[in-house]
Amino acid sequence: MSSVTTEIDRIVLTYIRSVKYISHDELLRSFKLIKSRSETDNEVQEEGIDPLQWESLLDKSLSTINTNISRHGFKIDRKKDEISGELYFIFINTVSDDIIKQNTNYSVPELDAIKSVIDDIVEASGYQFSIGRVNAQQRVAANLSRTLRDSSSFVDKLIDDGWFISTLDGTRLLLSIKSLSELKNYLIDRYGTTADEGNRGKMHLCHHCKEIVTLGYTSTRDGHIQSFHYKCYDVYIRSSGSKPDPDQMLTQIGIDPSAISGTVSQNFIDTRSQLNSSNAVML
Repeated sequence: MSSVTTEIDRIVLTYIRSVKYISHDELLRSFKLIKSRSETDNEVQEEGIDPLQWESLLDKSLSTINTNISRHGFKIDRKKDEISGELYFIFINTVSDDIIKQNTNYSVPELDAIKSVIDDIVEASGYQFSIGRVNAQQRVAANLSRTLRDSSSFVDKLIDDGWFISTLDGTRLLLSIKSLSELKNYLIDRYGTTADEGNRGKMHLCHHCKEIVTLGYTSTRDGHIQSFHYKCYDVYIRSSGSKPDPDQMLTQIGIDPSAISGTVSQNFIDTRSQLNSSNAVML
């Protein structure tokens, strides 16, 4: 049974689809603005809304939206940023069979080129989970028989469409939070996980939140691989009430967070300092 969709729900859905993914705080601010400006909204009257009710109203709207779009193979997913742990809302396709093949915005050769770039990102040496932009353009040029200029424009389109994000200096590409959410099952099925027999898989799953890790830490102890997002590692250590084990050598997954966010998150600084003080990290 579908829920009744209001005009506000439709505006919220259109907004999230247009931006592709958005942080919780930014969406909540936008939701307040949309709802407050609605002349037909009976829930917003002269006395306004208790601030504590805004979260409930947003959750109610998102729940209604998801109920109605799920039958069409879409969903507004929730996923935390790998570095900061901040919650994001992401508009994704939930079709279970090869989502990449279902994307009608691209030709079959273009989809094959996208898959090749993803292959290069996942299979990058040293757990980098990134590829040089020039290398990506060359990969696209080879797959599509295009000039480097045309390939550069195509890579820009892939970034705009939410497949990848670029480092601040524009030299490297990584999988976006949208791709990590939408392609999770595809990535695990195609590349396997480090929990597979013999640790032969490529994808790391966070020991704390069970989501894919492309930015964080990994370690091997007694033949078992444990990986964490930066924030998840901090939460895991704090919740366990223990200090980092000096015998558990941690290796960084992905590129330096400061190359993406501009400033290294305080959580990353605190964790790295804590680990360095016990000689437990190798970066």
